[in-house]
Amino acid sequence: MSNGQYQCEDDIQFYPLSVTLDIDRHIDESDDTALLERICAAYIKAADRERAVRSGYGATPWWQKIQQRQLSAVRHALAARDIKRLQAMYRNFFHDPCSTGLIPRPADKTASHFGGATSDMYRRFILSETRYRIDYWRSQTEGRFSISALQGPAVGNPFGAMMEGTLVPVRAEFQHYCAQRILDLITSHNAVVVEVGGGFGGMAYYLLRDCPKITYIDFDVPESLALTAYYLSKSMPQLNVLLYGEEELTQSAISGYDIILMPSWELSKLPKSSIDITFSSHALSDLISAAQAEYLHGIERATSNWLLYIGAEDACESLRASIDENYPSFGFMERRPSAWNHLRAPKAIEVEFLHRVQK
Repeated sequence: MSNGQYQCEDDIQFYPLSVTLDIDRHIDESDDTALLERICAAYIKAADRERAVRSGYGATPWWQKIQQRQLSAVRHALAARDIKRLQAMYRNFFHDPCSTGLIPRPADKTASHFGGATSDMYRRFILSETRYRIDYWRSQTEGRFSISALQGPAVGNPFGAMMEGTLVPVRAEFQHYCAQRILDLITSHNAVVVEVGGGFGGMAYYLLRDCPKITYIDFDVPESLALTAYYLSKSMPQLNVLLYGEEELTQSAISGYDIILMPSWELSKLPKSSIDITFSSHALSDLISAAQAEYLHGIERATSNWLLYIGAEDACESLRASIDENYPSFGFMERRPSAWNHLRAPKAIEVEFLHRVQK
């Protein structure tokens, strides 16, 4: 390990670590029918509205391919209100095709069959990558946390690596880091945090777990919002969650809910200067320029302090140039390397950019 970069397996500190990839049969079987009914109702409204919104807020070509190839079953279950089928998918979503595009899976596993033997080569790679990412996480968070801080909920039957008695779910190190980065920037425990493209809610879980007074708002595509609603509602049943179609996105709603999950086009309804920080990882920077303009217009109007985004270097540099040219109120503050995927993709260069609102 040198300057956060992976060198070779001999350079990695030894940890008592093992890979847990196969299905854990201890799946939550509590009745979640009412929650799934709400999720289906919100999804149906969002999917119907999505057809009429401006293309800038529609799904990217990459996500459209995933919708067509891997998400047809879950989309059908949501649209048909097939609660029994949807329940089976979501209770095991870390292993189910319904989370395709949101959770990385072993290269030698198909999304439809995760059980069975995993190759020794892949297990060795996972061990090396996990050790690298844990070292990088410790470096990025300045050693402030123990491994137990990466413990996540059992919702969705997560897989990952066992380390010091803790199951570290896949990509938990990065999600926890992002949550702590946001918490280090905000000045109030009652802050309002917006995420563009929140995945299944992994970062949001750590954010809300460690600072439960925060209001979290996620803007994403309907399929991801449905899974996020399930994950966060099951993980944190004590928090109030607002789904699309249940109430308008107003200042009153922002003040009255802990979690708000809305399709992307609702971002334009955010009240002026109502958000403390807008965050996006590999989402905002990946949009085409026309779509970025749609998002940035709403983000610039609603954000009062910080804009933080992570992605591929070229994409982030392009986004920064657009911001500098068209949204001068976002003063550029900092660029950091983002080497989380260096072992998996050594040729990829990823960065983290921070802007501060100067109004």
